[in-house]
Amino acid sequence: MKKAILSMFIIFSLLSYSQENKLNKGYLEVLEEKGQEPVKFVNDLLESVDLLIFDDALHLAKEPFDFYQELIRNDQFKSKVKYIFIEVFSTTSQPYIDEYFSNSIKDNMILLSVFQNDYSGYGWRYKTYLDLLETIWEENSQLSESDKIQVICVNQPIYWSAIQTRKDYEFFQESLVGRDYFMYKIILQTLEDFKIGAKGIFLTNTRHAYKGVKKSSGKFYWNTGTFLNQWHPKKTYSIRLHNVNLSIQSKLDNSTFKSTEGLDRVSYKWVRIDNGRWDNAFKENGNVPIAIPLEKNVFGKTPYTGNHMLNVAHDQTMYDAYDGLIFLAPLEELHFSGKVDFIYTNSFIQELKRRLSLLHGNQLSDFLSKHGVDTLDDFIKKTIKPQEPMKNTLVPKKRN
Repeated sequence: MKKAILSMFIIFSLLSYSQENKLNKGYLEVLEEKGQEPVKFVNDLLESVDLLIFDDALHLAKEPFDFYQELIRNDQFKSKVKYIFIEVFSTTSQPYIDEYFSNSIKDNMILLSVFQNDYSGYGWRYKTYLDLLETIWEENSQLSESDKIQVICVNQPIYWSAIQTRKDYEFFQESLVGRDYFMYKIILQTLEDFKIGAKGIFLTNTRHAYKGVKKSSGKFYWNTGTFLNQWHPKKTYSIRLHNVNLSIQSKLDNSTFKSTEGLDRVSYKWVRIDNGRWDNAFKENGNVPIAIPLEKNVFGKTPYTGNHMLNVAHDQTMYDAYDGLIFLAPLEELHFSGKVDFIYTNSFIQELKRRLSLLHGNQLSDFLSKHGVDTLDDFIKKTIKPQEPMKNTLVPKKRN
């Protein structure tokens, strides 16, 4: 009996090992047969589609913005792309963005309102965004007026001066239900309904980049990428920048502070996609930067993992979420953005104190305690210090 059980265990182990090897080989074959250098991949796509949607995976990720800057410095890319749409900048920031790029001197102080007037209320501190704008300004300075790249803010209007009470803030949060459609309409109007052949890229985050993820009911989770893909087929292409992946575990009902991102209302963890098989394939391929389509291959057939896991249709795959994938570096070599401090003027520090009191209300003391400080002044003093880029701390350990 024991021998029979042992034999069955050995057979099962050998079958599992054989299937795993076959799968790993399949991943590597896709990289070898379909893989392209990322900049070439992007430029080739722009021959056939008008808008590329980039999911940076994490707003604070550094490497995607290094790649965006590489694109902007590329002559072929610059000859094609007219617009760069940025999710995190509100349309109320557009006048300052326009002034910045029309100014004959690169003056970052013009951007104060852009970075102070963010959705979180804390001020947008990621240096990657400033670096991106500076690179666009520098490249534009060498181009004729008609060839300059335009930066378009697409997020809903935000007027912090009008938010005076906790109830005002809650009303503002409720208004965000239409945010994805708003961004879709801004992009669509700018590109004139895709009728003029103008090219652009949309720099966004996961929950706005999906092209067609469905609920268990069979209906779409509608977001900006889905509006664009479903209503304007073959005009857009959604690309995931490889990074850690969000895995939603359960819903929480005990959150008093509701962030714009919504992660405070769910239990979640950060995982390696397909239990690390993607990472193993990239490693076997030499960990060289590479881009691939996801259609009709083992990468695209990977079961969906992401923001909608609690109510997603059972057959959804990563190809339902994205058209393509770009790998820039191993997860262990990825970084978080550095942080700027120039936005924290004396007047904005006072405004920040007002916002934080408003955002956290009677939970403010718990918030301060969580951050190891006693007062708002202490929290702000601790928070506004500039920071250098640091390693991505969300990367899970590899399985043995």
